[in-house]
Amino acid sequence: MTFDEKLKARAEREGSPTPEGFDDRIANRLQSLPAPERPTRRLPLRRAVVVGIAAALCLAGAAAAPTVISMARGAINYFDSERHTAYGSQQDKFEAYNAAVGLSQKNGERTLTIDNIAVDDSYLNVFYTLTSETPLALPSTDATPAEIRVSLSAPHFWAVIDGKKLEPTGTIESEAYAVNDRTLKGMERIALTRALPDEFELLLYTGGTDAIKDAEFQFSLAVDKSAVAVESLSVEPKIDFTLDFTTWFGDPPERYDFHHEVRIERVSISPFGSTLTLSEKADDPLTAFVLRDDQGKYLPVLPSGTIGSGIYRVSNVFEFLGADTDTKSITLIPIGAESHSHAVEGALDALPLTDDTEGGVTLETLQIGPDKAVATFSTEGAMFLFPQQFTLTDENGKYLSFHGDTYLDSTIDRETGLITSTLYYPQATAEDLAKVHGVTFWQDDPLTLLEDQAVTIDLQ
Repeated sequence: MTFDEKLKARAEREGSPTPEGFDDRIANRLQSLPAPERPTRRLPLRRAVVVGIAAALCLAGAAAAPTVISMARGAINYFDSERHTAYGSQQDKFEAYNAAVGLSQKNGERTLTIDNIAVDDSYLNVFYTLTSETPLALPSTDATPAEIRVSLSAPHFWAVIDGKKLEPTGTIESEAYAVNDRTLKGMERIALTRALPDEFELLLYTGGTDAIKDAEFQFSLAVDKSAVAVESLSVEPKIDFTLDFTTWFGDPPERYDFHHEVRIERVSISPFGSTLTLSEKADDPLTAFVLRDDQGKYLPVLPSGTIGSGIYRVSNVFEFLGADTDTKSITLIPIGAESHSHAVEGALDALPLTDDTEGGVTLETLQIGPDKAVATFSTEGAMFLFPQQFTLTDENGKYLSFHGDTYLDSTIDRETGLITSTLYYPQATAEDLAKVHGVTFWQDDPLTLLEDQAVTIDLQ
């Protein structure tokens, strides 16, 4: 059983409904994967999208002469909406390092406009508007929350920089919201595995795979970011280390031996986020680790998918919180055993709610509405972050079953570190809601950290 399979089993054990139609969407993407010997994406995150990865290739001349854009401070109208966004607290940073593009392309009834791009040393962010002459066809059914349907229908971008395909990562980070039934606005964060020069040619294209011949839209840009000074800290230590450990999983417990030969390629701390890039030749690359800075503070590592290959050395990018350009070093500490979890239960008026677990989450707030409940969680100490789950309970502490399906979504604020989890129950009745008296969430047991196999990365 791979680590991803363990995560799936755990999700099934603890309850984690997926949006209706999601499996069909994933199946359609899987059909477009290239030959098996090429790398494939791992999917510990429910909403990550599976796509193929191609070897680096030259695509110079694949699009028309590029449109020249320059980075400068300017407004990004994506943030004009009042809807919740995981990146709202970073709006000022995006607007400090972005370029207004305003380039559109039409394909059939649909028109895609690149409104802005924002670039630093860690991420390339694309802000866009998609319009249609007829109502946009959204996946799933009307019973699925609109937020989820719109998000699943958003386009996905691939990037070629100076003629070389930008190596993709395992998780597609994107958001989208509907302006009306014919217009949606969205953003996508593309993690960078290498530093970009001040001036570069950028080819952006969309499609279900990374094959440019199947692209629905293509945009050729010449980007100049020399006019803005981005305060960042990036190192490429190229540290190789070997990790071996044994763990047990399942009931009855079964033994699993892990061996990893990992290279620390890059650490980047910049306005849009801090990232750690690891490379490995493995079908199931290393994901079970925590980070700690030179002051002894644990730096939360955000959940992410990975790309694995037993033939090629493949890079994966992990975003982490809490570091800045004054951080002198970070230490990668492997997690040496399968973490078990336990339920934390309480009344609605018992917030903030947690227990005495060393390193974990605290339920800070909970807002219960007619069609969804929104919870915020804080984190502390060494922990392995998952999309945070919670359930509502009746007066006897039993999990409530609502009319119709329920859905769960989870985002993390990059500035505050707060996790926002939303439990959707669009077909719940007033009688269902009247039964709500408490809440339960899952807390991991303390982790087993392999301090003797820790690796420190000097940043200064």
